Amino acid sequence: MSAHDRRISVEHDISNRAPARPNRRSAPRPGDVLASERTARADVYEISVVPAVAQVVVQRYPEAITKVRELSRQRGVDGWYTADQTHYAQVATYRPPCDD
Repeated sequence: MSAHDRRISVEHDISNRAPARPNRRSAPRPGDVLASERTARADVYEISVVPAVAQVVVQRYPEAITKVRELSRQRGVDGWYTADQTHYAQVATYRPPCDD
């Protein structure tokens, strides 16, 4: 086997490997806890369990994230934050990985 053949073989092997880390979801699923900014007031955050309406309203971002993490831990689900209802940032991970 020539050096060229070995290089192709190795490249092929690398391309078929599974990623080192599993891909993270990019949006909440039903049951996850979500903090979202109200559009009219940037200093008010609504906390809800997806897909329900807000259950808690807090005044500061750090308080919203703390509450999301607390509720996510209690429920065994993931926690999320959004400012625009389109892009989501995962702020807590408590859902079992095999729960898809």
